[in-house]
Amino acid sequence: MGEGRTFFDKVRIDGVDLWQRLEQPLPQVDLSTILTALHYIHIKTCLLDVYHADYPLVEARELIPAFDAPLIEYQDLPAFSLVVFDRQLSYQDEGFQYDQLVYEGQPPIPSRVAANRALLKMRVPRNLVSEVDRILGRRALTPLGRYARLLPLLAHMDRGHVLARGPDGCFRLAGVFASFPSDLDGEIKRFGRRIGKFVPGDNDLYAANRHFVYRFFMEQSGFPICGERHTSAALFARRLLRRRESFAIKVLGTSDRTITTLTSLGAYRGLPAVEKTALVAVPKNEKDTIRRLKRGGYFVDPKRRTVILRVRYINHRYHADNVLEDRALSVASQEVIHPFHGRARRGLDILGLSQDRMLALNDIVRGEFMGSILYGRERIQGTASPADRLKFLAAWLRKHHSILADYSPDNFKRLLRVINSYLEDPNRRAEFQRHRKLHQEVKRTVAGLRYYHRLRLLEKLVRTRSDASGRKLQHHQILAILVHALRHEGQALLRHHPRILDKLLQICRRQLDNRYLKRRYLRRPPKTALERKTVSQYRRLAAQVKRLERLARKRRSHQGFSLESPGAIG
Repeated sequence: MGEGRTFFDKVRIDGVDLWQRLEQPLPQVDLSTILTALHYIHIKTCLLDVYHADYPLVEARELIPAFDAPLIEYQDLPAFSLVVFDRQLSYQDEGFQYDQLVYEGQPPIPSRVAANRALLKMRVPRNLVSEVDRILGRRALTPLGRYARLLPLLAHMDRGHVLARGPDGCFRLAGVFASFPSDLDGEIKRFGRRIGKFVPGDNDLYAANRHFVYRFFMEQSGFPICGERHTSAALFARRLLRRRESFAIKVLGTSDRTITTLTSLGAYRGLPAVEKTALVAVPKNEKDTIRRLKRGGYFVDPKRRTVILRVRYINHRYHADNVLEDRALSVASQEVIHPFHGRARRGLDILGLSQDRMLALNDIVRGEFMGSILYGRERIQGTASPADRLKFLAAWLRKHHSILADYSPDNFKRLLRVINSYLEDPNRRAEFQRHRKLHQEVKRTVAGLRYYHRLRLLEKLVRTRSDASGRKLQHHQILAILVHALRHEGQALLRHHPRILDKLLQICRRQLDNRYLKRRYLRRPPKTALERKTVSQYRRLAAQVKRLERLARKRRSHQGFSLESPGAIG
């Protein structure tokens, strides 16, 4: 693990050694440069310095949206919340609570240094009070050059800390014991009403959609539904963006073991830019990747294949007519950070996003998969027992449904063949009868996935006028395909998957509203055979859409509002 060396000892920022740069008070340094320095400081202190042979590595799958809520707290590991402002603070006007550390001056004024040191001693855990004097002595504590030394104390403090520019223009530690504002109830309700999932006074609608709205809202900021530290970071980031602040929020939990950064730099449409950094193990079957990383010295621990992985994400705005309605975040890039010179190795797929998932699926259905996954609030380790295999398969399909739904028709057929070879195996009837509920759950999940795959193909067909093989189709052909889909699947969707039917009808309406189609074929009586064919198919599709919309309204009025989960695929 790099014995005899210090992690990030060769990192240079703008041609200057990282640690020398931190000791230099430079007012002209921008927020981006400070975040680069903090990136290395936080990884070194909170991930690498506490790493050991039994360190609980983050599974690469846990960094792929949708995120699972962590189940275990590792209380001996560091945790922190940090907000960085690219300006001076106005203590009374900030809109959140924190204990102010006063500017100590240059050279430092002893009385101010003593006041700051006394405040810090009040806020660190009692067993660490003596560490304050050991680390600081009588030196000033707010300059950025002291931050790396103080971080082990700050990472054992219950609340957050604050960095901002001082009167001299330099970034400094400006506050501790910070509580980020967290109006979760108000934010969730406002967001749910804005996207049409909540209606004032309709409690049944609220009950049906609350979990979906809550999960989508949190995941747009890079988190599952989880603890207060992460929730308040997500809410505060949105609040600061609305105020047009230049900022960054960084948070690390003892459960997720992942440093998450939310920042206004690169923010898009009112949502913060999101990135995560964690220690993960490169899959052992990635022989070529392991060889390249080993040759470049990128392993923190070669025996465990441990690397520093940084993942950047793309936020997605909510749109009700999206087939994959529940996709709030997706991976934009991934890179491995060198533990000594800090440079990033790009072009590697540690998360396995481009891999053919058929190999993993084969191992799951055969009971040979050795990884773990969350099934509800239960951690499933491996697939050896029949019950664990069914639970693992159900959770795995849900975890990867947005990727699997985008498979080509040929690859999706391969996927179904592998799954059905297991679910329909006559030699397993007695086994499935013992676990009937789990077996039925997996079958429902597969059925929903099959529908979503078809919808994605239709959605792309209407958007690009091309089929799965890239062949351009004429409008009458597209209309005929949609008519066929409604005739053959509309009734079944109405009974069993009304929300999926809503998506299909939305795709059909998009084709019916096509401006060129209306202008070219519907403004005057058809004259040619092509025009007559197109108008005929248009009218058939319009009639099918009206019929199913009428039946859907009638069904809802008779049965009341369904509590089917809007984000589920089963």
